[in-house]
Amino acid sequence: MSGVSVPVTRPTGRALIVGQVACRAAPAATLQRLGFACSEVDHPYEAMVQLSRRPLFYSAMILSLNSLYREELQIIGSIKRRFSHVEVWVTDTDGRQAALAEALRLGADGLVSGDGLHRIGAAGDAADVLPDVLPPSAVKPEAPSAPAAPPPAPPPPPPRTVGADLADDFGSRAVQPNEVSPDDPLLTAEELRALLQESPGSNGD
Repeated sequence: MSGVSVPVTRPTGRALIVGQVACRAAPAATLQRLGFACSEVDHPYEAMVQLSRRPLFYSAMILSLNSLYREELQIIGSIKRRFSHVEVWVTDTDGRQAALAEALRLGADGLVSGDGLHRIGAAGDAADVLPDVLPPSAVKPEAPSAPAAPPPAPPPPPPRTVGADLADDFGSRAVQPNEVSPDDPLLTAEELRALLQESPGSNGD
């Protein structure tokens, strides 16, 4: 048995390239270099007709974002639902980040560039090719932050004594007009002597 191996040269599949004539040449050259047999159409509607007529004939579809309207990107979802074996790749992505992000959200498998196919199926692969236009499903949600601690309760007031209560209620009250201050004498010596002389006990009765 010979130990010499012969490279496999059979095609890796059939690709249908969708876009204007000027936009199909570059992806066609890349896919043919990778071993694909390529067919070309101008419009996505014509591509769907060919897929419907021969559903197992194609294994890949390439969409030029320069040739499709934004609404026509819905073809990606239709292909993924009806022809799940067909991989969808997009090309002409320069300056079309919004359309590219929409295509990835709808289920596109990746990008076609001059150096080959770039599959974007996980956040790690997409981060190397598209750091700024990841689909929402590739963004890891942030962990919820811990609730803030409640503010400390104010300290209780110091205990009050009966004397302190009385001092607050009476001692610090301002003297109003017509009131006698505790510091003022109630009677003079002459008034007290006259009052004692007028009392009934002072006459000996």
